[in-house]
Amino acid sequence: MFYSFELEKYLEDLLPARDELLLEMERVALKQTIPVVTPAVGNFLQQLVKLSGAKAVLELGTAIGYSTIYLARGVRQNGGRVVTVDMNKGRVDMAKEYIERAGLTEQVEFVTENLLHYLPRVREQFDFIFIDAGKSEYPEYLELVVPLVAPGGLLVVDNVLFRGWVVPGSTYDAKYDRMVNSMREFLQKLAKLPGFTLSVLPLGDGLAIASRN
Repeated sequence: MFYSFELEKYLEDLLPARDELLLEMERVALKQTIPVVTPAVGNFLQQLVKLSGAKAVLELGTAIGYSTIYLARGVRQNGGRVVTVDMNKGRVDMAKEYIERAGLTEQVEFVTENLLHYLPRVREQFDFIFIDAGKSEYPEYLELVVPLVAPGGLLVVDNVLFRGWVVPGSTYDAKYDRMVNSMREFLQKLAKLPGFTLSVLPLGDGLAIASRN
């Protein structure tokens, strides 16, 4: 936690009111322990897509489609679309229902496949790529997505501070070693990526934004 619960709640209260569909999805995610972005991150993603003028968006990690809705609402204003990829068919099916209820079916294309199998076959470039999938595979995703970021495009990654445990000397349960080390490796590679400029924000669980020069 990068700030107190009270401050987090105060900042969340400053956001635009979320509709009943998003609130329902938050309740479902909490009840079924499905990881989704925080409302603050979702709102920021929608604004970032809209302001960047992105028309081609790729999302790695659909879950139940919570962040997908924010991305799709942003890209709809630009006349574009979101391609979202996840290998969990059950969750993708849930996401499809939510996207339909949100009236965003024309803006979203679903791919149900393992990301490490899907990405090597992609030839299209995207204006905006959002990564929120298996944390231990982030370094592998990075290698595969860099060629897919269009000139002037954005690569946005969630959970990069991983509860603050990426900081050297942090104390955490040994079962998280692989994920923490993978995230540290990922951040080091991202920071040194030629042709990209990186910013990391302590928003949610840490949000990295790398813009292609």
